[in-house]
Amino acid sequence: MSFYSIDQTKCKKCFICAEVCPNKLLLKDKETGFPKMRIGAEAACLQCGHCVAACPVDCVQLEPMPNDHFLQVDSSLSISSEQADQFMRTRRSIRSFKSKPVEHDTLQAIVDLTNYAPSASHKQPVQWVMVESPESVREMAEMTIEWMMELRKNNRELAKKYSVAGLIAGWKKGQDLILRGAPHLAISYMDKNKTWHDTDSAIALSYLELAAHSRGVGACFAGFFTYCANDYMPLREKLGLQENHVCCGGHMLGYPKFTYPRIPMRKKLPVNWL
Repeated sequence: MSFYSIDQTKCKKCFICAEVCPNKLLLKDKETGFPKMRIGAEAACLQCGHCVAACPVDCVQLEPMPNDHFLQVDSSLSISSEQADQFMRTRRSIRSFKSKPVEHDTLQAIVDLTNYAPSASHKQPVQWVMVESPESVREMAEMTIEWMMELRKNNRELAKKYSVAGLIAGWKKGQDLILRGAPHLAISYMDKNKTWHDTDSAIALSYLELAAHSRGVGACFAGFFTYCANDYMPLREKLGLQENHVCCGGHMLGYPKFTYPRIPMRKKLPVNWL
């Protein structure tokens, strides 16, 4: 099979595959009238799968992406706009967690869904460290406090900016204001030389948070931990981060201790319509 091919017995010559191709690599064959890939276009193919996914008669094949690896859309699972609106609005940043751990299969399903997050040129550059052990999460919170203590000694200006004094004092009193006693932690990282790493990782982290929300798992962005993971060598070594890696963000994960029966208000959204 060639890089791009079609089953001519099925093809209706609708050219939807050509229309949805991001880089416009498909054209009409002058002899057969069927769609084909431009000569030498394989290197420019993003392997996004749009041509296969959009074909209404399932006649397109892309060599790097076998058709049996595509998931069939189940229209019975579609939700209304009202359901989607409530789902998005009821997402909360959770900072109080139950001690009950989240099942491994659930954590796996949550992080797997981030693989469907869009990325620049479909590079899929985001990588993950999933900390499943509550003891390890606690250790990483403590390492963040150690980093803050060093900041207070060696970089007072930055320590003041991050308000580390209160965080350290809280830790000494038994309050974990770093990772909030979460049983699990998801850390996204990338090669810092990749373009759009901030945007790609932010989208992936949002997918992770929404995937967690759909399974009744709470999440919250771990900002202080993220600062530490990009500056404190002992923590970087613990996470297995290399010199070229940037920690793009961490999310605490766990079952919420409390429910939220109401949706809080938001400031008026500034929108300029042109």
